[in-house]
Amino acid sequence: MLCSPVEVTPEGVGDHYDRLDELYRSIWGTTLHHGLWYPEESSSVELATKRLLNLLLLSLSINPGARLVDIGCGYGTDAHHIAELTGASVSGITISRAQATKARKMPLPGKGKVSIEHGDWLQNTYPAENFDCAIALESLSHIQDKKKFFSELHRVLVPGGRAAMACWTINPGASIPERILLRILCLSGALPSLGSIRDYRTFAHKAELSFMESRDLTAQVAPTWSLIARNTLRALMRPRLLVSSLKIGVRRPLLFCAIPSMILAFHTGALRYSALWVEKKH
Repeated sequence: MLCSPVEVTPEGVGDHYDRLDELYRSIWGTTLHHGLWYPEESSSVELATKRLLNLLLLSLSINPGARLVDIGCGYGTDAHHIAELTGASVSGITISRAQATKARKMPLPGKGKVSIEHGDWLQNTYPAENFDCAIALESLSHIQDKKKFFSELHRVLVPGGRAAMACWTINPGASIPERILLRILCLSGALPSLGSIRDYRTFAHKAELSFMESRDLTAQVAPTWSLIARNTLRALMRPRLLVSSLKIGVRRPLLFCAIPSMILAFHTGALRYSALWVEKKH
């Protein structure tokens, strides 16, 4: 595990997303995760982000009426897509108050059900064995206690329940300069720590979750950050967003390093983008 040089609390993560709420939505819409592109393809962000979500869902075998928890649900866009697609009952939880407020204002899905909760996954109050499956799209890196993340998964899943995750993972053999770069990324992105696939496999095993599969999707998600960089420049052409971003940047100057450090970390191979699936043993 690679830890942030300073402590990043759940409250700090929530504050990060609350303060950057308008800017993030201006840059990427209400689906705050990477997209999945094929070589020489120019799909829309909406299509690419749905493609990544659908890839994660494939191994979950979600039936109508199934109960799914979306850990780090953001603005609820994925939760609604899952409900519409499968007829599942989806419970979303986000550490951001701004995201939870906006997610609750979304129209009801045509199929299935969606409920949204503002809270910390590590302190959730869901009953034991309450969900048939779970999904966590880029929320694991924001979790302070990674071991407890997996133990909570085990607690709330029914026997045989499955979980799918997409997250940034590190190269355990990263050089000293690369590790410095990753720590800058932690500071700029409100990331308490970053783990490797090996770390997450170990945590899953200790939580009595079977590690089903992992995939390296770095190449397929690569267009995400060039698009984010371009969209950010366009968004900052709006005076109100520029002024509010500068005010935040004065207090958190490393925020301006987030996009270049992410692009550089991917380019050097210090950072990867991975999908992984686990199952609770019967």
